[in-house]
Amino acid sequence: MKESERELLEKEIAGEYNTFRVYLFMLRSKRASPTQVQKGLAFSSPNLAQHHLEKLIRFSLVDKSYDGTYTVIPKSFGVLRFYSRTGRWIVPRTVFSAIAFGILALGFTIFVPEHRFFWVALAISLVGFAFSAWQTLQFYKLLRK
Repeated sequence: MKESERELLEKEIAGEYNTFRVYLFMLRSKRASPTQVQKGLAFSSPNLAQHHLEKLIRFSLVDKSYDGTYTVIPKSFGVLRFYSRTGRWIVPRTVFSAIAFGILALGFTIFVPEHRFFWVALAISLVGFAFSAWQTLQFYKLLRK
């Protein structure tokens, strides 16, 4: 993707609250009609949902089928670059470092409590876990708004 296309995508989609919400809804549901989007996001009418879906078509983020349903085309842009998609889940990438630091802290307490650097390693692992968990919560809250 060219730099100008990326900037336009981030301005027109990531920077537009309702269009971005429709894209997140589509990422989670994979396929939906304007009525399903309207009900899922509590829009005033299906026409409003269709307006945002048509905007997503212009940026090749969804595709419209012959029966009027829309299918998402997953792309990472804007804040979505900091998330991983697994099926219906959109999780912050920091969750993986939180899990790794948590396993390290648990491993240090179980397997090497008598080692002379035990407290240093445990402290570093716990600080890493706490920071990664805090960042994960902040990223998670960002998409919930």
